[in-house]
Amino acid sequence: MRKVVAVSFLVGIITLLLSPAANAQDKIIQKDGKEIKGKVLGTDSKYVKYKRADNPDGPDYFIFRSEVVRIEYENGRTELKLGLQKPRENAPATPDGLKYLEQKINRYQKRSTIYLAVGSAAILGGAATLIKLNSDFNTYKRGIRQTNDAYIAWYKANYDQSPPAADLQKQENFLRFASPGIYAGAAAVLGGIALDLIGLKNVHLTKKTRTELAQKKEVLSFRPYYDAPAQAGGLSIALSF
Repeated sequence: MRKVVAVSFLVGIITLLLSPAANAQDKIIQKDGKEIKGKVLGTDSKYVKYKRADNPDGPDYFIFRSEVVRIEYENGRTELKLGLQKPRENAPATPDGLKYLEQKINRYQKRSTIYLAVGSAAILGGAATLIKLNSDFNTYKRGIRQTNDAYIAWYKANYDQSPPAADLQKQENFLRFASPGIYAGAAAVLGGIALDLIGLKNVHLTKKTRTELAQKKEVLSFRPYYDAPAQAGGLSIALSF
């Protein structure tokens, strides 16, 4: 009888010692009040990643943060209001989201091509106009100078003195000579620079969107499957890597 009592007492002691270890697990509390017991492996802006208590060596499971109210960790720490955190992504990691990003990339590429082409053409056209006006002005100045020099030489040969200044041809300044072409050329150059800047902005947006698309494709590269036994504990998604 004493042996039976001793064995029962020993079993009770072992049970008490092991029970904390058995209960040492995290709890994921869902909006509907149901609990998922296991080991939380981590969280991000969209999912909570965990191992199930009844299958600790099984695959990793995921549940949407929006379905979780709080997480009670085995060390006593509690993480609250998980469902209020919004994901930072602009487009969802779904096939429709990928299609939307691809459309954005195509749109940015077309815009950058058009703006850069038109802007570069405007800059070249405006620069060519200004160069031509400057060349014409130099030709004009040479013509005035040659005409005045010839007149001065003739006048001195006939009158033995320099001609009056009022008899000489007056030279216009460049702005007056080149107007209105100089304004059109300058406007073309400035407008072309503005268009090129818009084109470069679209190039930057194309690269940024491509990076976002690659990240979304990486998320979708996981193969999701639904774990039927876990339906009682809420929607849980196990992802196989």
